[in-house]
Amino acid sequence: MDTQKTDLVIQYALAVAGQDDGGHHELGPIHLLKYVYLADLAFAEAEGGKTFTGAPWKFHHFGPWAPEVFRRIQPALEAISATERRFTSPYTEDGIRWEVQDRDLADRIDPNLPWPVASTVKRAVRDFGSDTETLLRSVYNTRPMLKAKPGEYLDFRQTSLLRQAPADGPKVDESPKLKPLSKTALNKIRAKLAARSKTANERRLVPPNPPPRYDEVFWEGQRWLDSLAGEEIGRESGRLSFSEDLWTSDSRGEPKLPR
Repeated sequence: MDTQKTDLVIQYALAVAGQDDGGHHELGPIHLLKYVYLADLAFAEAEGGKTFTGAPWKFHHFGPWAPEVFRRIQPALEAISATERRFTSPYTEDGIRWEVQDRDLADRIDPNLPWPVASTVKRAVRDFGSDTETLLRSVYNTRPMLKAKPGEYLDFRQTSLLRQAPADGPKVDESPKLKPLSKTALNKIRAKLAARSKTANERRLVPPNPPPRYDEVFWEGQRWLDSLAGEEIGRESGRLSFSEDLWTSDSRGEPKLPR
């Protein structure tokens, strides 16, 4: 694993979080680790399966894990004078947060990172921030994770988005050049859409005429309709067993559409 590259990605992720206008400047170790994974994934997609840091990612518990990356978090953040905050939490890995006050740090680190790495980390940090649940769900559904079993090392050649150049031509970047939105801007857009949807629904609601009657005839009809479904299913207990082949089956990935 390349320690210098790993430290740069860790520092860059926290520096990007420090630019968040919504005030979500802190990240924990689990967030930083997953952002390094996403950086390696993006680089592998552009470079035919070769990762940026060279970290040995493994399917551990329910997600990608590399202890070598985890051990670099503390020294990498100490090198940029990040502020550490500890607090009581039932989750050991979530009992610490870091923050960096230098808002220009991300701009200084950016030129030292390849475009796929910098753009992916920046977009991911602005989309997920310290939202652990959403970040983990996104990471768990990446191609290397869906093609591995628990305990196996992840194969980044198994990505479905490999952008390989023709043998006799330059690499072509097909990524859309879209400016990422901040959390504040996204929240404003969501609020406007929700308000418009509520107004549209209110306009569509028309009081029934005549109004419904909830009398004995209604409830008797309801019971009759329920009886058509057959006898009520009772509660059962037991243990389900699944084949190990399930981990590498197509059911864990994108559904295949019929041709």
